[in-house]
Amino acid sequence: MMSETPAAPTPPEPQARAGVPLWMPLLGLLIALCFAVMVGARVFPTLGALLFPPNPPLPTAGEVRLLRTEPKGLGKDEWLYGTDLNACEVMRYYADRIGGCFYDPSVDCNIGLGMGMDVSVGVPIPVGLCSGKQTIGAYSVTWSVQVATNYVVDGQTHFRITREVSN
Repeated sequence: MMSETPAAPTPPEPQARAGVPLWMPLLGLLIALCFAVMVGARVFPTLGALLFPPNPPLPTAGEVRLLRTEPKGLGKDEWLYGTDLNACEVMRYYADRIGGCFYDPSVDCNIGLGMGMDVSVGVPIPVGLCSGKQTIGAYSVTWSVQVATNYVVDGQTHFRITREVSN
């Protein structure tokens, strides 16, 4: 009788390593980072404008004094400034800065720096209104400036700036 020899054990088959290859999570993180940068680039300017809205543009030619500031509601603020600058100079500044200016018909700023009216001192004379929009992210800021002159206290020219942040 032949003795049966036990068969030699076959070497175990190499097993595939369980788990995810290392490059897959790194690729996922890289894609998530790119997505976060793209979204952040669109969201951060808007968020910055809501948290830290821009200050009002002011003429730098002369001394400008803040007389009063008032919050007018959600996203709307108002400032009143006084200066010794001529009202026509202030109007020209805002015409260049924000555009869209309308002059009072009784005021002629095209003739030198004169006002074109003879009114007793202390009686305010409306000079004009300028308004324009500035876009910040998904929001827009509407600036409105009303200029008047012939004041006796806090400068000869007063101007009221209104800022409204909206979408």
